[in-house]
Amino acid sequence: MRILFYSTNSSLYDGEKILTKTLPSWAEQWDSLAKKQPEHEFVIASQLPGMFMLDLKGNEIAQKSEKIQYHLIQNDSEKKIAEELADLKPDLAIALSFYVTPYDWLTVKDAMVADFLRKTGIRTICHPVESALICFDKWESHNFFEKINSDGISVNHAKAVHLHHELFINAGNRPETKSNVYRDAIFHQIKKLRFPVIIKDTTGLSSFGADVVNNFEEALGILRSKKTTSDRIIEEMISGDQFGCEIYGTSAGTFDGKSGEGDYKILPPFLFSVNQYGITSPKQSVKIGPFLEENEALNEKYKLSELRKMLLKLAKALKLDGIAQVDLVFTGEKWFVVEVNPRLSGMSTTYAASAGLYLSEVIFENLINSSQSAQSSQRFGFQFKPTVNIKFPILPKERLLELNALPYTAFVNQIKNRAARQIREQGYCEVILTGETATELKENLLDLRERFSDVAEEHFFERALSLCDKPV
Repeated sequence: MRILFYSTNSSLYDGEKILTKTLPSWAEQWDSLAKKQPEHEFVIASQLPGMFMLDLKGNEIAQKSEKIQYHLIQNDSEKKIAEELADLKPDLAIALSFYVTPYDWLTVKDAMVADFLRKTGIRTICHPVESALICFDKWESHNFFEKINSDGISVNHAKAVHLHHELFINAGNRPETKSNVYRDAIFHQIKKLRFPVIIKDTTGLSSFGADVVNNFEEALGILRSKKTTSDRIIEEMISGDQFGCEIYGTSAGTFDGKSGEGDYKILPPFLFSVNQYGITSPKQSVKIGPFLEENEALNEKYKLSELRKMLLKLAKALKLDGIAQVDLVFTGEKWFVVEVNPRLSGMSTTYAASAGLYLSEVIFENLINSSQSAQSSQRFGFQFKPTVNIKFPILPKERLLELNALPYTAFVNQIKNRAARQIREQGYCEVILTGETATELKENLLDLRERFSDVAEEHFFERALSLCDKPV
């Protein structure tokens, strides 16, 4: 079978300003898949930067697997891209959507491409446009969660208020209008919320631009400030442990479409650290896990079976087709869904490392090679290892190689933005390490801190070590 992995981009990309280094390289990872699956042909087609797929130097591919066909997409319209991809003669096309600023909407673009590909008779694994749009807009997501709450399984979510920017700013500006009743009503509703609340764009990326406010007066100040330039969602902040997990599967069941009911694999959750405001910041967070349902003590404490059932219901309702990442909060009593990101994420490589595989291999096993729907740690044919994802500051090449050479290091990924003005935007080095047991993982973490004490940021290791006290 000839299998095409594709992704698009809607933002301008200048590879001269962005430096990336991945160890092992993406080329090595794809090469490993091709060697393990010699009966298939693999094609990679993407617009730059081709996250999770391409090793770049500037705006060129720096390293390629000899066993993989590469193609840089030249067109930008969805129909033209689909025609370009169809010329590559795939039997199956799989979208590997990534994320860009300012809008996390590339899944929508990839979904439109998939619609055109299907019209040519090419099978695809890609989320529907409708589902991608629901996940893109946080208020649409909120309403969707409300809509599907039935059958005794609720998709729990925070109580929230939606602010329509145009009405909020301009509804009271007509000469015959004495006051902006819409704005007054929004303030009236916000007063009914339980503080603290989180204020964020309905279509923003991750937690960028989000504010945690402790009382109504603070909320009023932010909403009336110049910071409010688009629709906003004001939602109650759910207190508890913050987690994330991924879902793999197709709405048709097995990828050949024969079962017709949906076949989804809910991966065990990872625990996230939070920043000083109590929210997860992707560039600052530490991840540890996975929390396995088969561990009876963990299952009882964190109600992991209930989480799996809730996410399975969510996946079926959204008719997910591919890979999705879900942000979660566990209050000690029940699970809440924060948002759904139907694309690859930083969790994707973390799961691969935990499984002792490369990301390309995890994608193949979970979307193509497996038709089993059993929900256990054995369902992928591998055992998960205790794993930590931690951040370092930007490191020179020799230190990256030193990191990668450590026996417990599974993945190193560094991103440097030469054009960034603020320190926090200049980049970071992500390191994923594993251990055979939770005790060994903590020992490896301590060893890593000692070996790199001259460059390690202590607050990251403090977070990681504190998370290690959670059983995984």
